[in-house]
Amino acid sequence: MNFVNLIIFLSILPIVSVFSNNLLKGPKQLNWILPAMVYSSILILMIPIYSFNVLSDINGISSFNFIEIKNFWFLPITFHLGIKTYTLISLVVLGISILILIFSSKFIENESYSRYNKYFLFLTIFITSMFLFVISNDLLGSFIFWEFLGLASYFLIGFWNKDNEAIKSSTIAFWITRVGDLFFLSGIIIISSKFGTLNYILFETTSSLSNSTFISTGIVFIIIAVLTKSAQFPFNIWLPKAMKGPTPVSALIHSATMVVAGVILLGKIDSAFLAVSPLVGNSLEILFYIGVISTFVGSIMAYSETDIKKILAYSTISHIGLMYVAVGLGQGTFAEYHLFSHSFFKSMLFLLAGVVIATLGNSDLEQLKGTVKKTSLIGIILLIGCLSLSSVYLFTGSESKEAILSIVIEEGRYIELGILIISVFFTALYSSRLYFNLTDIKFKNSTNYKLQNISWRYYIPLLFLALFSAFGPITKRIFFDSTGISLDSFNLNLLYVIPIQLIIITAIIINYFYEKNIQDMSLNLKKFAKRIFDSEPIYIEIYNKCFKELSIYIAWFDRNIIDGLINVIPIKILSTSKFLMSMQDGIARKYAIRVVLFFVLLALFGAVFVNISNAGVLVL
Repeated sequence: MNFVNLIIFLSILPIVSVFSNNLLKGPKQLNWILPAMVYSSILILMIPIYSFNVLSDINGISSFNFIEIKNFWFLPITFHLGIKTYTLISLVVLGISILILIFSSKFIENESYSRYNKYFLFLTIFITSMFLFVISNDLLGSFIFWEFLGLASYFLIGFWNKDNEAIKSSTIAFWITRVGDLFFLSGIIIISSKFGTLNYILFETTSSLSNSTFISTGIVFIIIAVLTKSAQFPFNIWLPKAMKGPTPVSALIHSATMVVAGVILLGKIDSAFLAVSPLVGNSLEILFYIGVISTFVGSIMAYSETDIKKILAYSTISHIGLMYVAVGLGQGTFAEYHLFSHSFFKSMLFLLAGVVIATLGNSDLEQLKGTVKKTSLIGIILLIGCLSLSSVYLFTGSESKEAILSIVIEEGRYIELGILIISVFFTALYSSRLYFNLTDIKFKNSTNYKLQNISWRYYIPLLFLALFSAFGPITKRIFFDSTGISLDSFNLNLLYVIPIQLIIITAIIINYFYEKNIQDMSLNLKKFAKRIFDSEPIYIEIYNKCFKELSIYIAWFDRNIIDGLINVIPIKILSTSKFLMSMQDGIARKYAIRVVLFFVLLALFGAVFVNISNAGVLVL
């Protein structure tokens, strides 16, 4: 067994541990056994991954034939750990997953034994799928685990299935991402038929072939799939609705897993392969402008919301849009850097929202004013999260965002830069709004402190994530040391950094003193943003006009034409048999009359036949 085969085997252990625990069926008081088994299996998996990240000479390729037809054609799935960036991302996925599992063990402890196990089963399937997706170096392997991600997320979002809204939200998320997956599969078929391979590395040597309408169609199909998974414009509808799922699930989906899978996928594909597309122009330009729209509108929508989970959901759309801005400019490394930093503070803020909701039973920001003491541990963690989300200098998230904005400046995209600067301003507004309203900093006489006696299983994940969110220079060094990129090549110009920081700090100060005025002034902008992102009526119309009416016609055609043609003979036989059965009524007089009539008709028919025959003989 080579190194990667060992990794794949170990990645399945979390799922196996859930099944093993289910077979044991111990008392509910021993619910801690299941999380402990899952933590241990993930920690065991992280050891060889970390070793690979340090020892780059380990053989990191494993492949096997997935489909073979008549011994002459096969399509391999390839797993590869040679790209060190994604080795780091896989460690982040596993590390955050452990923290969220610890948090979940407390968050859902009141569920029944079977539902407790079911939750951990779907969560471990989700984590394993994301991990294998990250290390896969093949489009087909990526697609398979991409599908498992979508399936597991469907069950997790709809975990509280007694709530009709949760069921509806999970269904919407499932079908929108399934449409994207259909495009993904179509793109795979097109690309494999042209290249004869689906290996990412081989795309780099054949990127010139992308200059054809056939290949560009496959590229565009994959881009559509990526945008649906990342909930980017115009497929943004499902992500805010997915907030009906358990908050730890939201923390995992929004940090380093499902919604950033598209960024990881495009990062693996050589940018030269994506760049040329005669069908629609430059494919990277599409990603760039969709990223700009999603970043801008997502930040305004986040500021317009009052539900803390929806604020963070729109924030995720905005930050992922910023990643696509970097990918669209051919700077995938900067997108991965922002993905890396974003995963820490966003998962921490979602978990903190989970603590608030679990403790207070409410997620409306207006009704939660002053419930967190600013000097408490939760208040300090919230401050770190909001400063990181705002991209205040030295906090994680600042330099990765500033790096992307600096690329936009250097590319001379000044109109797009202005739009992104407005989104930076609104990001600082909604981040500070979260902090100012939840804490007592503006409510000095508040005695509404209700976040007390919080479990250590809530604190441990929050403290770890707060540590990584607070020290931007440390996370920066971890990223660049792990990816092998020289820090000397990443020197931000102070002429770019200082104005951005001034805008952020100005927004925070203004929001502290004039929050109500800013909300009134931005009312029209909020309506404009909502109109852009409100794509639900379009999807409903498409559903009613296309899918529903088409299904009604297909049902009619099947019932009346297909079934009609097939059933016409047995129906006639059945009706004839019923008629003949009705003649057998047991009345002797009717039988006698029928016999007499039969022989009379027979005699008449015979006479006519004889006359016709004789006439024919005479003619001859």
